Amino acid sequence: MRVRAAAVCCHALILGVLLTIISATHLQAGEFGTRDEAVAMVKRVQEKFKKDGPEATFRALNNNAPGFVDRDLFPYVHKIDGTQLVACGPIPAIRGKNLYDMKDQDGKFTTQEFVRIATTPPYHGWSDYRFLNPKTNMVEEKSAWIERMGDYLVGVGIYKNEQPNQNTIGLISGSPNSDDTYLQMAYDLADVLNDGDNLRILPIAGIGGPRNIRDVRYVRGVDIGLTQTNILNNFRRSNERLGQFDDKIVYIAKLFNEEVHLVARPDITSIEQLRDLKVNLDAKGSGTSYSMRDLFNSLGIKVQEVSMSQPEAIEKVRSGEIAATALIAGKPVRSMTKVTREDGLHLVPIPYPRQLQDDYLPTTLTHDDYPELVADGDSVTTVAVSAVLIAFNWPKTNLDRYSRVQRFVDAFFPKIAEFQKPPRHVKWHEVNLAATLPGWKRFEAAQAWLDHHGSPEANNGTQPVAVEQPVAPQPKPAVVRPAAAPAPARPQQSSIEQFLRWKQTRGQ
Repeated sequence: MRVRAAAVCCHALILGVLLTIISATHLQAGEFGTRDEAVAMVKRVQEKFKKDGPEATFRALNNNAPGFVDRDLFPYVHKIDGTQLVACGPIPAIRGKNLYDMKDQDGKFTTQEFVRIATTPPYHGWSDYRFLNPKTNMVEEKSAWIERMGDYLVGVGIYKNEQPNQNTIGLISGSPNSDDTYLQMAYDLADVLNDGDNLRILPIAGIGGPRNIRDVRYVRGVDIGLTQTNILNNFRRSNERLGQFDDKIVYIAKLFNEEVHLVARPDITSIEQLRDLKVNLDAKGSGTSYSMRDLFNSLGIKVQEVSMSQPEAIEKVRSGEIAATALIAGKPVRSMTKVTREDGLHLVPIPYPRQLQDDYLPTTLTHDDYPELVADGDSVTTVAVSAVLIAFNWPKTNLDRYSRVQRFVDAFFPKIAEFQKPPRHVKWHEVNLAATLPGWKRFEAAQAWLDHHGSPEANNGTQPVAVEQPVAPQPKPAVVRPAAAPAPARPQQSSIEQFLRWKQTRGQ
């Protein structure tokens, strides 16, 4: 057996050297076979085997007949028990050899794996192993499509590292320095949807907001992204004023609300008091920076803008160097949960006048969200924006890019309930895939999925709550009481919550 194993190792070395010499003549720079092409070549071998029989088939393969060698692709045929390699065109030195005990670099018995696949229902499948790449002259990850063929098995392999990454989806998200919800959501998507070679979500740390729109629009390798609906709308309005009508961005799904958090020192009790004071608007180019500038402008409040990370900004609010810091993110936000009563900071209420109602929603921050910032039984009024998942409007003629986004949709939409389970971000509970974004076109494959499967119900499958003749509430700003104040009875459901539930069920 040791002599046999030594012979097999010798054959493997010969195979590697000959493969480097012979197969290199078939390769051009950057040209490697794909999985679909490997499967198609196996099918051609099967067709010839049925039509012309074993001897004629093996002769054609061993003579490198047209259709049976293509760049790094070539078929090999073993007896079904793996004891003899009967056909392998580019490597004549190993024909007729017994490679049953051949191992790859990791010690995997490759031929034995081929035999197992070919003799076990459904009698075909992929086998992964490590093998010499004749183009790079390095041992790399390889995958072979194996099928049973009568008393034989036939396989064609591809180099996994040389594939066009057609199953990799680049997702531009948020910045960790901004404590952004987007990055957490992106990693949730990767955790739930990643499926080996079938699909891989690649989260990319971005800036957020307007930059993410541009990255989806222009950056190669970015397939989808997260941004805010108010920024999308402002971009469209700005373009239209310039006579530009760009339909290159489409949405996949409207997701969840992102609340405005405005944390200030003790002497600031209203947003009006921030006029002409230093306020941190987060990193330049971020969604918070863009939207807070828009919000302050809409309210007619001019502030001195500063840009820094949230941990740094909170320290400067504590020391009195700046008056407040703003962050737009899905509650509860980690940086805000670290603020304690001893810091003396608090959340400033934000009103909801008419000029905000086109792009913002009214909402509240409660004791349950931030026990150290809001007294039990109290709430702080604020506003929110909607997060949306966008893509480039690829035409179907661009098969690679369109199919990438379609593959993501087909994986994501059926699994929305999986995202609503721990330990995923709590904001997934707000997602209603059927919610629409007025004035924007949904990615064609996403709309087709919804049309075919029906509109999923909002909010974890619960029945929508009917609210007759809803009217947008005009709540009075709440006052944050000291922690020692007695906790009043909490209302069962505020008018703001009713309004939000109504808008959610209406898909707005």
